[in-house]
Amino acid sequence: MNPPEALQAFLYRGLTATHRVARMVEEGVLQEPISQGLATGTTVIDEFEASARTRARRMGRIYELLFCLENSMRELIGRTLKEAEDLEDWTDGIETEILKRARKREAQDDAARWHGPRGESILSFLDFPDLGGIILDRWDDFEDLFGDRRWVERYFNEMNPTRRALAHTGDLTEFDVERMEMRVREWLRVVG
Repeated sequence: MNPPEALQAFLYRGLTATHRVARMVEEGVLQEPISQGLATGTTVIDEFEASARTRARRMGRIYELLFCLENSMRELIGRTLKEAEDLEDWTDGIETEILKRARKREAQDDAARWHGPRGESILSFLDFPDLGGIILDRWDDFEDLFGDRRWVERYFNEMNPTRRALAHTGDLTEFDVERMEMRVREWLRVVG
């Protein structure tokens, strides 16, 4: 074997081993190494069963996807309403009852002074279905972007059960995870 082929084979074996080790950690077969600062003790998470920690790690990856999706939706809605010419204040584009519930949550969060803020915008205090409701209520502002109103209705109706399960520490099936990833790709394709 000549030197370039040997190097290529070595790198391939290294990448394959790295990928396999990461997969074993994700599956709970191996434990991640303890950081230097924690070498002498355990962390709070270590108090839970290994199977619960493994499921949590798996759901953490999907939660990250949901976090990015939902917050990008909030940004899109805020930006679109701020650009709407018929609104004196962009929050006027949010239905009164939805805005009332959001303001109530905001006040509850303000009262819990020991806890950091949920977000800087009233949009941070909306439920997931409310985001779809705003898009549909202000369809004239969003039609050019989405094109198909029924698609938006179906999207939020279909995503909400998965989102709710994940947000309330549910354990999604692999099918649910794959479906959510596909639906997020679909959203990104539509909104660009």
